[in-house]
Amino acid sequence: MTRKIYTVTDLGPGDGGKGGVVHKIATMMRVHTVIKVGGAQGSHGVCTQRGECFAFSQWGCGTFEGVGTHLSSRMVVSPEGLLNEADALRYQHGIHNAFDLVTIDEQALCATPYHGIASRLKEMALGNNPRGTIGTGVGEAYRYSELYPDLAIRVFDLSRPDIRDRLADIREQIRRDLDSIMRGGFLSSDRKAAGKEVVLLYNDGFLDYITERFQEVSKRANIVDHDYLGREILTRDGVAVVESSHGVLTDHYYGFDPHTSAIRTLPRFTHEMLKEAGYGNEIADIAVFRSYAIRHGAGPMPTEDSKMSESLLPGSHKEENRYQGKVRVGPLDLVLLRYAIEVCGGPAAFKGIALTWFDQILANGKWYSCDNYIGVPNQTYFTPSGDIKVRQGEMDDAQLKYQERLGEELMRSTPEITVVKIPSTAGRDEMYSFCADILVEKLGIPVRMISFGSTEKDKICR
Repeated sequence: MTRKIYTVTDLGPGDGGKGGVVHKIATMMRVHTVIKVGGAQGSHGVCTQRGECFAFSQWGCGTFEGVGTHLSSRMVVSPEGLLNEADALRYQHGIHNAFDLVTIDEQALCATPYHGIASRLKEMALGNNPRGTIGTGVGEAYRYSELYPDLAIRVFDLSRPDIRDRLADIREQIRRDLDSIMRGGFLSSDRKAAGKEVVLLYNDGFLDYITERFQEVSKRANIVDHDYLGREILTRDGVAVVESSHGVLTDHYYGFDPHTSAIRTLPRFTHEMLKEAGYGNEIADIAVFRSYAIRHGAGPMPTEDSKMSESLLPGSHKEENRYQGKVRVGPLDLVLLRYAIEVCGGPAAFKGIALTWFDQILANGKWYSCDNYIGVPNQTYFTPSGDIKVRQGEMDDAQLKYQERLGEELMRSTPEITVVKIPSTAGRDEMYSFCADILVEKLGIPVRMISFGSTEKDKICR
């Protein structure tokens, strides 16, 4: 029986460094499986001390160590993305048996290229008022499964003889839903790209191509029944890791609408999944965030400081794009981190913090952070001490409206920035204690891992 499961949760809006943390746990604990939850749009970067570097999406971040991946029923799968990632692993890293390293729950929802087209067209239609989307269609697939359950494609549907008809039905519904958008105006800079997307929605050759790709996945992938997680994976001796996409600050109901995802990856949903699978042993929830604030795309970010980009982003695999937007950085926002922790159940909900990218702070010699916002806090959204309130109530439209107004309040907030000089002669052990003392005081959670570089060797654990 699996004796312990680590869950890895990003306390920010994503991009916190989950990939390296999962890889470190996988190597250190000799993990037998990485269980994926969330969506296929993430890119979790891993660099090994052997020199391998890769941004994983659907394969777990223990893949370079031969650790198997299980795509759970709480994962939105991209069949097209699976084939592309398998090819990349083969041609870039010589992993010829990538599909042998992954099992997929037959109940997992599938995102199609048509959902991706819908996502990108909707974002372009917003013009200069971006919401932000990765553009792969994962969130769109989830929303469509809620609106049109009969149109949802699950992994067990991939081998159906009528899969082309199912894809055509999705395409037709998306064409109807986007009719006004396609006839509306786009920014001049987007018209060419939007036109190409529209052409694909009416191209039967593209439909045939998608059909072939989905059928190929049905033949190559190890598709398993829903009970496989509890029956086969969680009965193995040792340790497993649950690797989630996204971050708490993009949660559908606790992020800042509309800059959120339809996908929810709070730790409690993972706990529910594991309980349903019959797991009753130890779960260690690890909170992950960078040593500075980062947000890829639009949305509230009180500590954003464009002048810090050159000093904080060298070496990052994050790239700007039209749909997701700019990569923004700034001082570490402890106010938002405390909010994310409360959303997850408070400091007691986590066994530890994994602090990433501290090497960038060391290189700069100064650690900038924000422990409060300037001025008298709005008592509707903030406590008297200046922390953000977590609204208690139904997860409904009223909650979304509240979160939208909270986001607007955050956009008007001015951070009070403090700076701590980093001792130039301090070794890693001394720096670990230095960081841990600050964070446990401000956040109430012990620090269990600090990343001083890109590989597993650079991640120090206590």
